[in-house]
Amino acid sequence: MHGGTGTNASDGGTTREPPTRVTAGATVPRVAPMRAALTMHPNRRPVVREDFDDIEDFDDATEAWDERWEAVMFAPERTVGAIVISHLGCAQREWLIISGSNRGTIWSDCRVDDVDLAPLLDDDSAPVTFARWYTDWLEKAERTALSAL
Repeated sequence: MHGGTGTNASDGGTTREPPTRVTAGATVPRVAPMRAALTMHPNRRPVVREDFDDIEDFDDATEAWDERWEAVMFAPERTVGAIVISHLGCAQREWLIISGSNRGTIWSDCRVDDVDLAPLLDDDSAPVTFARWYTDWLEKAERTALSAL
């Protein structure tokens, strides 16, 4: 089970709910590697147990690192210009980009599992468009319904 800070009524669980905020003309910012995004953090790298003599100091440093990581990864401006269109369970989402240069594409959101936002890609490594995503979903729903008959 994944911990979090918000409650999602659609799945009845506690999740780290990314904000769904859309601003006209905005786009999802380029996804920077986490280490680069955290360079202003005093620890500048993930916490390593061997660097601490005292377990309490290690725990405090780990907590501080996690708080900074969450502040960067779940910053509302990272999802401006996008809306959640699918909940995959365990707080994983798929986002439709509705403005900017990535408009019309689907992005995968597995930040709850420490994986950054990333474009959803097809078998040929091309970005999945909303039309493709939707028709794939319809075909799967039809197969599921037919198999239940």
